[in-house]
Amino acid sequence: MNAPNKEEILNLENQYWDAMKTKDVEAAVSLTKFPCIVTGPEGVRSIDEEQYRQMMNAMTSTDRFKDIEINEPQLTILNEDAALLTYNIEVSGMKMLDVSTWVRENGKWVCAYHSENPVH
Repeated sequence: MNAPNKEEILNLENQYWDAMKTKDVEAAVSLTKFPCIVTGPEGVRSIDEEQYRQMMNAMTSTDRFKDIEINEPQLTILNEDAALLTYNIEVSGMKMLDVSTWVRENGKWVCAYHSENPVH
């Protein structure tokens, strides 16, 4: 298998954000490794597929995601089946620093970890 490349991983990350913007639960689930680890200002969470589906279905509005654009993406290749994508975005007027870890399992890329933290 080929090592990951920036275009491929960035495309997957954009697909993930598109799924969040449109509340496409199935698309988001298909791009996620479970349990997934999520970190942010509220702490660290390990989320299984059922919890993730509940979280997505409970979203009352996706407005906060509508104008998200990935800026200054950087890819760090860990090995041919793992890569870190770092970037910044603006969510509801707040600049955030994001990191996603993508791993290839059975030939398919899935997000295993995502961190989002505000810039102070």
